[in-house]
Amino acid sequence: MTLAGGLALGTDGIQASEAESAFLRGITPHSLWLQTIEAVGGEWPIVSTVAPDLSRDPPGPGLVRSAWFEVPPDADGATWHPLPRRQRVVARIRPVADGAWVDTVVETATIGAGDDADGLSATGAEGVAWAWNQSTASPGIGAEAVSLAVADAAVVPLPDVPAFPAETWSDPAPRGGPPWAGSRFPRVSRTLHKLLADQRHFYDDEALICMAAAFGAGALMANTGFDTTVQTAWQQSVTPTDLGKFFSGCKDIGEGRYALPVFGAAAATGLLLEGLPTGDVVGEWGSRSLRMFVVGAAPVYVLQLATGASRPGEGSAGSKWHFFNDNNGVSGHAFVGAIPFLAAAEMVESPWAKGGLLVCSTFVAFSRVTDNAHYPSQAFLGWYLAWASAVAVDRTEWQYAGMDIRLVPMPMADLGGMAVEARW
Repeated sequence: MTLAGGLALGTDGIQASEAESAFLRGITPHSLWLQTIEAVGGEWPIVSTVAPDLSRDPPGPGLVRSAWFEVPPDADGATWHPLPRRQRVVARIRPVADGAWVDTVVETATIGAGDDADGLSATGAEGVAWAWNQSTASPGIGAEAVSLAVADAAVVPLPDVPAFPAETWSDPAPRGGPPWAGSRFPRVSRTLHKLLADQRHFYDDEALICMAAAFGAGALMANTGFDTTVQTAWQQSVTPTDLGKFFSGCKDIGEGRYALPVFGAAAATGLLLEGLPTGDVVGEWGSRSLRMFVVGAAPVYVLQLATGASRPGEGSAGSKWHFFNDNNGVSGHAFVGAIPFLAAAEMVESPWAKGGLLVCSTFVAFSRVTDNAHYPSQAFLGWYLAWASAVAVDRTEWQYAGMDIRLVPMPMADLGGMAVEARW
């Protein structure tokens, strides 16, 4: 996909008359930022970057600049140039509501032809075609899928895209650090900021729509014959088997009296061993797990009462919802038992590991059905609230995710050079 658009800009005394603008829908700005660095760095050495500031509203743009490189005399078909020329690539990311704009430009300057601060005079800018593989949005995408190339790009109209922000192209102000950077107690401030962000993400419009859909499905399961039919079949076909015994043994994972101390100990380990790889991983898992419990515990309790459903064998109403009649409409064990696995699933990159952890997160929910302690709808809703909490916490981590980029020396054969090192 290639888009062409006009944009005036000015940096370092160089005027670029045209830039390429591409709108990419449904991709997180952080993921796009990582891929932009990989795409530009695969062709040119990067000398300066400014990460998108996702803590601002609206988010601040990100910027990537390559080093200047010499243009061969016959680069554009000409046989001779009176003065040497050089070029550099500038890419900018602008997060918007449901995606991000990517602007790219190649600046061409003639050395020694002007009197500006750099001794450069602008000879114009060439379009840059942004080639994007829409089928993937993972940060580890290869250079063959995402690439930048100097070319005359054809205009491909893209209907119904957000309006491009009407502001001049200028260097974003340096990031002032996270909001807890100036606090007297930064760890406490960081925890409070993240807890508040978790709540905002759990109760935003998109999350509430998904929650309404999930509880609509749960209501259909509970107030029709689905719950009782599946419960009876499960008790007859699965409970007596080895698989049923395995599920029954998983129940203790969902016991809050066991799980919460483990989460707290892991979070404390992260604080004590902060900066060490093992301590950071264990601490992040413990912190995510505790925050998921804090986010989801209140909705679980309220919805247990609000639905008013009973356990199997407790009264003639069964799984049907009678508001505030009982307190078993949502399985608390399924909620707590899913938390450690869903927290770990959000931290791993491997699809196989992520999928395995998602499967494991359902074991406690199945144990409640196996033990005839909850109906399928009640186990499902408990698991769903854990999943919604995991999504909210993960969105907070993306919001405050940072990237540390620096230039480091790199030997090349018998010469020397520089490399870009990025940590996130």
